[in-house]
Amino acid sequence: MIKVRIIPQLLLSDGLMKKPIQFVNRPRNIGNPIAITRVFESRQVDELMVLDIGCANKGKNVNPTIVNQISEELTVPFSVGGGIRDLDAVSNLISSGAEKVVINSAGISNPKLIEKAALRYGQQCIVVSIDASLNDRESYEVLIENGRTRTGLRPEIWAKEAESLGAGEILINSVDHDGMMNGYDIKLINLISTAVNLPVIAAGGAGKPSDCAEAVLKGGASAVAVGSLFHFRQITPNAIKQKMSNAGIPVRLN
Repeated sequence: MIKVRIIPQLLLSDGLMKKPIQFVNRPRNIGNPIAITRVFESRQVDELMVLDIGCANKGKNVNPTIVNQISEELTVPFSVGGGIRDLDAVSNLISSGAEKVVINSAGISNPKLIEKAALRYGQQCIVVSIDASLNDRESYEVLIENGRTRTGLRPEIWAKEAESLGAGEILINSVDHDGMMNGYDIKLINLISTAVNLPVIAAGGAGKPSDCAEAVLKGGASAVAVGSLFHFRQITPNAIKQKMSNAGIPVRLN
């Protein structure tokens, strides 16, 4: 049986780790990404995800030097994203040590990027990230440009298209729940997990280990991305895994 993954999600801006609320509000400084990477490596997490939100905001590509520095600290799989707009950026990140790349806004403006990247590096290397929020009609809508721009797209429709283009995984982020630590948006996660035949990574809102278990049991997620829960409540990946194991969810216990 495939084991559910616990994935620490590190958000970078200007070379430092930061954690905003709902993508834009009150960003809090967390620390040096290299030092924090070493902590998660010592705990042998299942995987690590680094998203450079500063690059996404400023229209820059992720700095390959930082990617290389982080990859040198890791023996676990490592995915990276933020501002990826073309195949050259994908190539630079893979050659710098990333095992997967996370494509968000550019996948919508240039869907061929997903297709070309999957053909060159394999479907398993491509994670399509979808940021979604409830709109005025109480329907979910895809947002791009780090949550600043609404697209009119329904996230489940875009997830299906991303799958057809060659995505290997879908990362679904709830903008409304991000950083709030009041639980994942289970309805949104379930909307995506029932729409595609791909692993779905749930992100946005974990405030306690049971939230992670709920994202799997009720949302259908194959993995959970966790940020604030690790940074602000001193919960360890193994504490989440133990909670999941107790709930009957298959995990890799250290």
